[in-house]
Amino acid sequence: MGKRMNRQELIELIETLEIDKEEFWVLSSGALVLRGIFPDAGDLDIAVTSKGLEQLKNQFDLKQKDNGFYTVCDKIECVEDTKESWKYERVGDYNVQDINVYLDFLKHSQREKDKARIQLVEDYIKSKK
Repeated sequence: MGKRMNRQELIELIETLEIDKEEFWVLSSGALVLRGIFPDAGDLDIAVTSKGLEQLKNQFDLKQKDNGFYTVCDKIECVEDTKESWKYERVGDYNVQDINVYLDFLKHSQREKDKARIQLVEDYIKSKK
């Protein structure tokens, strides 16, 4: 994946996508970076609606992976999903993964990097109450 991206670099990468902002939401560490609670992300993971997926297919040669995600380019992966209000929230100009949905994912993950983020996300949620 190469160099990690700070918030500004992540935004610049998002802006390279010619996709309607209402047809995708940022997942995982990218959502944390956009919230300002994590310093950087190695890549950009996004969930897209079926319309968003078609928009990406018109721009990129998507390659589907075994886990259901598509490789868009060397720094972007996407997964098709349905857009439901409990899955995302607005942060600035972008829809990002709902923080409670992400926390639930982290708590069920076996990856060490995910386990290490649980306290950070819990602290963020507490600070917003």
